[in-house]
Amino acid sequence: MPHDHDHDHDHGHDHRHDHGHDHGDGAAVQVANAVINLANDALGQGLDPVVVAQGLRHAAANFSAFAFFRDENLPKDPNALVEEFVAYLEHYLDRHKPRESPGESILQTIARAREDF
Repeated sequence: MPHDHDHDHDHGHDHRHDHGHDHGDGAAVQVANAVINLANDALGQGLDPVVVAQGLRHAAANFSAFAFFRDENLPKDPNALVEEFVAYLEHYLDRHKPRESPGESILQTIARAREDF
């Protein structure tokens, strides 16, 4: 189940980056898409998405700490990094959350009940 950076969460779906909110400059988006491609490769090799996500968070924290001390913008506040991550996570949780209308689930339940009889 490849995951590109523009959402949906099945094999073959295109998840490239969407521009529904501010993600910084184009270079950052290109890096994000390259990382997603690495994650997709790991999924293609059979790794569990949870394990891939753990690895990505580990790498993101490591590299973010590295970059934090090389950023010349002041004042430096690591909480800003955490807030940025939380904002991205909340956005993508909403984007990847399964969408199902109540009418669809009722119809599915009725169809299943009919199959049982």
